[in-house]
Amino acid sequence: MNNAKKDSTAAIKVVCAILFLLFTITYVYILQSDLLAMTQNAWSEGQTFYQREIGVVIITAVLAIVSMVNSRLVNLPQRLSALIYFPSFLFLGLLTAEEVYGVNVYTSTKNLVISLLLLLLYFFLILRIRGFTAFLSPLRDTSFLSQPWWTNTLIMLLMMVMTYSMGNTDRTLHTRLRVESYCHAGQWDKALTTGYPQYDNDSSLTMLRALALANTGQLGDKLFLYDIRGNSRSLLPQLDHSTAFLVSKEKVLWKTIGIIPRDRNEAIDAFLQREIRRGTVNPVAHDYLLCAFLLDKDLPRFAKALPRFYHINDSLPKHYAEAYVLYCDKYNVKDTLLSQPIKTDYSDFLTLWRSEKNVIQRQSKIRFSYFGTYWYYYYKKE
Repeated sequence: MNNAKKDSTAAIKVVCAILFLLFTITYVYILQSDLLAMTQNAWSEGQTFYQREIGVVIITAVLAIVSMVNSRLVNLPQRLSALIYFPSFLFLGLLTAEEVYGVNVYTSTKNLVISLLLLLLYFFLILRIRGFTAFLSPLRDTSFLSQPWWTNTLIMLLMMVMTYSMGNTDRTLHTRLRVESYCHAGQWDKALTTGYPQYDNDSSLTMLRALALANTGQLGDKLFLYDIRGNSRSLLPQLDHSTAFLVSKEKVLWKTIGIIPRDRNEAIDAFLQREIRRGTVNPVAHDYLLCAFLLDKDLPRFAKALPRFYHINDSLPKHYAEAYVLYCDKYNVKDTLLSQPIKTDYSDFLTLWRSEKNVIQRQSKIRFSYFGTYWYYYYKKE
């Protein structure tokens, strides 16, 4: 009988250990790898880079050691043996609770205080449990699915939920970090498909997607397929860090354009127009300039610059053709250069726009039918 209980106790411990390892590896390697890369980059001030495979081994090993040491110290009864993993789950949650403000990565005071209180509460409960251990009635049944089994399993699940709820799971941030890592690696196609379609974006994601599109020659065709946030300032990093890189250097962007701006406060259109005249930038800078005008909804300047870089005909990139048709309509310019189909599409767009007087319903209908066109972007906030 005693041997059976010992075997059952060992089996419970093994199951708890397996659950701990499976959760930790999954959480670190899959769910939070991008956040950990950002954290290491911030802590090392950009001197080191996080490697997923190495990181998951080190973090899992350290947390396992913490649990083993804690097991020797607390000596819990069989029915509560899963509690030895509480400090490890707590530390893992705190490690992934990093928040971002601009380019500053930090652990909030609230998270630190909550973690400290939970740790103090844990040790208080351990002392209370150890004080009552001698008075606990012996377990009558330790077979599979008996009370010790489901109690320990429930404790493990609750601690997993605690860790997950502590960690930063903001989808926009995780998408941004993943896209940035692909851009850093030059994996432009993966950068473009990550988080698409997704409508909770930010200006930094706009910059990163424009960068990936520029490197695949699709900036004029596909920029407005994404939910754009910000204006032309979203194409370059800003001094106020409203648009910024978090896990990599800016050099990949400047290498794409061909030059680093001397004055970071200068407007992107002024910077690009000057450097284009000087011939110091790559041809992709032409698309950056045109898209900067489009993001600012500055159609006259766009229309003036367009013939410098493109022949106005049906071979125009999709968004440039849409913007040119829109310009001709708004400023009463007669267009004989583009074929009828795109003009018909624009006419249908205007018909739908004008037919619905309710602003909310109009925006909904336009988004459903015309999201991904420059026309939608231009009118969506009017």
